[in-house]
Amino acid sequence: MVEFALTKAHRIRLARAFRASPWVDISIACVVEGQMGQAFVDDAHNPTAFVMQLGVFCYLAGEVRSPGGRAMVESQSPPKLLMPSPSEWIETAQEIHGDRLFEITRYSFSSEHLSTEHLERLLRGSPLRDQAQRIDGTIAARALADPDGVVDVSQFDSAEDFVERGVGFCLMDGETIVGAAYSSLVCSKGIEVSIFVLPTYRRRGVATTLGSMLVKHCLESHMDPHWDAANPESCKLAEKLGYVSTGTYEAYFLSG
Repeated sequence: MVEFALTKAHRIRLARAFRASPWVDISIACVVEGQMGQAFVDDAHNPTAFVMQLGVFCYLAGEVRSPGGRAMVESQSPPKLLMPSPSEWIETAQEIHGDRLFEITRYSFSSEHLSTEHLERLLRGSPLRDQAQRIDGTIAARALADPDGVVDVSQFDSAEDFVERGVGFCLMDGETIVGAAYSSLVCSKGIEVSIFVLPTYRRRGVATTLGSMLVKHCLESHMDPHWDAANPESCKLAEKLGYVSTGTYEAYFLSG
């Protein structure tokens, strides 16, 4: 498996290779545009099998039965989340990794019916609105230095890059970031919404307030705030903000 530099020609080839893959989030678009993530192939000069990676998220395409296709699946190390890919790739991954590969249900949502008026009503009822703040370069730098913290901006090149291309809002208790809603990914289509609140600060309206601020900002800035949920709590929040469920899909977590 060799890295596939995101040149213009290579990005076109990636777009063609992943054309038949489900685009359940904006990750594939991020890599195709050269905005974020990495691509790998089985052969640098004549690629037939392709992998996109953004953190633990992994997307597969091309010919798994090519000489290097199976080897690319074998080379995937945990933790890794194999996102929807052509069925032969998932079947090969299950054959190779066996019980280490767990099926996980994820939830898709449409942003088509989001309303700034509805989000503003949620914010008017929130006592936390005036306490929230925009994630600036200083906060982003702290997040990069703390990979286990509330804010994960690891897909950005730097804190300055996050400020330049990303957006986010957070709530702090002293010097501690206790909750944040921010763009974990960004491309020309919009952002991937990520929200996290420390356990002891949940059920106080933090996620609703910060999520409303982020989504409202996106709508006013003509950005699509894409929402891909991993659990029922995320689904409930999405629906509260005005997203509409469009169904579920299966991903596969590769454990150690």
